[in-house]
Amino acid sequence: MEVELARALMSAVIASSTAVLLIGLLRRPLRAAVGARAACWLWLLVPALVLASLLPAPSQILQTSSESLTGQVRSALSAVMVASAAPRGSGGLTTLVLATWAVGASAMFVLLLRRQRSFSRSLGTLQHDASGFQRGAVVAPMLVGAWHPRIVVPLDFEARYSEQERELVLAHERAHLLRRDVAINAIASGWLCLFWFNPLIYWAMGWLRTDQELACDALVLAQRGDARRCYANALLKTQLATESGWRMPVGCHWQSSHSLKERIVMLKRPLPGISRQLFGIALILGLTVSAGYAAWAGQPADAKGPRILVDVKVRVTNTQTNEVFAVATRYLVHSGELPEDMKVPPAAFACIPFTSGEVEKSSAWATVKAQGINIMPGQIFQHCIIRQDGAVIENMAFLTMDGEPASFERTDREKIHHYRIELNATTSEERIAAAGKPADGR
Repeated sequence: MEVELARALMSAVIASSTAVLLIGLLRRPLRAAVGARAACWLWLLVPALVLASLLPAPSQILQTSSESLTGQVRSALSAVMVASAAPRGSGGLTTLVLATWAVGASAMFVLLLRRQRSFSRSLGTLQHDASGFQRGAVVAPMLVGAWHPRIVVPLDFEARYSEQERELVLAHERAHLLRRDVAINAIASGWLCLFWFNPLIYWAMGWLRTDQELACDALVLAQRGDARRCYANALLKTQLATESGWRMPVGCHWQSSHSLKERIVMLKRPLPGISRQLFGIALILGLTVSAGYAAWAGQPADAKGPRILVDVKVRVTNTQTNEVFAVATRYLVHSGELPEDMKVPPAAFACIPFTSGEVEKSSAWATVKAQGINIMPGQIFQHCIIRQDGAVIENMAFLTMDGEPASFERTDREKIHHYRIELNATTSEERIAAAGKPADGR
């Protein structure tokens, strides 16, 4: 479990880092080409690539046939489930890494929570006015509250801004509300807690806030394009202290400190038309789907193991009644995997194959290795576990040559059931391709 969690964490880190780098390269050119509102869709790359990297490649049962007979042999296999081999941990190092990650994630969560609470206390007692807004000890209008966002304006809001500037500033905050930017920032803060050790995530947080501001600017100007100068004056009047902004990890404020120059430059550019914006969104969605597929299909081999085609034939004979149960199954999996259909009852007898480079993941390999047995390149280790009513009734391990048939015979502990297992496992892509043709007839 620890190894799988560590692998999932590493896959998510690589995928999210790749997405952030792509966003960093494309956000400015796309913003100039299709506008800030369309360019914001680039942030879909982060969840898309992470989700794609965590999705398992599909395994499949290609063919199954069986002969079911009544009697004790049926009862021996009626409630059988095949349990995938539990991966062996890589010692204390994996545990130490996961413990460090968990401690860091918890510490970051507590830190952000304290900063958010500290900022909320700094607002003082909010005053409700007839306009429907709340007033507090803030230096600029902002949208606060992850669950129930509300606009908070300074106590001297009317004195500081002209009537037209107030309308534009409030329109900007309503744009944040319409776009659900507070909820997005809350998710981003959770992401920061999970990947606190990745410096790219800290850059991404700043880029995300800037892109949100620019998108809201564009939304306001699309409605009030004749008020660019007044809008710029409102930006210049507003200065939010850097430390106050940092104390609000979740929220949207009318900031002008770190992105003021970029926002003023964007005000000078004409807004793109609807058709160009729609083209930009379609382009970004296409890029997201393509990148997600590439992340799924391009998972490193060591993350999911090479593909193995397995043919299994099992013949179980009751030595007391001479009744027979036979099953034949063919399935295509990655090393160390089973098809999902075989992980829950009712499941036919099957074996989990491991190549020489993946064999350490099998919980059965330690016992086999302790007997002085080694796996050589070109061999495939088969770990078979049979359960009945939640209890293991048979735990078998076999070594076969890649692509060569082998047979084994064994009698259970009670000497009631005699097993004959015929195995043929191969990593040959030619044989896998040939076997895949009848997969539709599964």
